[in-house]
Amino acid sequence: MKCDQCDNPASVHLTQVLNGKMQKLHLCEKCAQSMGVGQGASFSMSDILLGKGAGEPLTRSGGSKSCPSCGWTMRQVKKVGRMGCPDCYDTFEVEIKNVLSSIHQATRHVGRRPKHLEQKLSLRDRQETLEAAIARAIEMEAYEEAAAYRDELKSLMLASDPAENADDA
Repeated sequence: MKCDQCDNPASVHLTQVLNGKMQKLHLCEKCAQSMGVGQGASFSMSDILLGKGAGEPLTRSGGSKSCPSCGWTMRQVKKVGRMGCPDCYDTFEVEIKNVLSSIHQATRHVGRRPKHLEQKLSLRDRQETLEAAIARAIEMEAYEEAAAYRDELKSLMLASDPAENADDA
């Protein structure tokens, strides 16, 4: 088998499964060393793919584009693990999005909580807000307003779990 970068015989074989698709990379000793893949070295397949998205072919020109402000290339950004300056984010926007898409399957952070938990917490926050509004309305002797808040709270509780609240009726 030949090296994906040159025509020499490949002796290093890397495999990654991403989104159910298998990606294979075959390198000769020289190309593997130039990419930082060696004995005992730690590496990430995304670093080797030079910011390419899943399924895109590996090319040698991974570091040709440079930031106009600091002069850093994407290869330097990946090697150091941070941007050279704030303008690097704009310069390497496409490459960064490709890397994030291939690693995280998304380019937008959606939060730390699962969606079903977020809905429960939102419901609890609304419940606490209504309970506080009822208390304020009673304190101000605005009983009609308190009754409206109470009715809204009751309908909110029934809508959230009708089976649990059916026993209370």
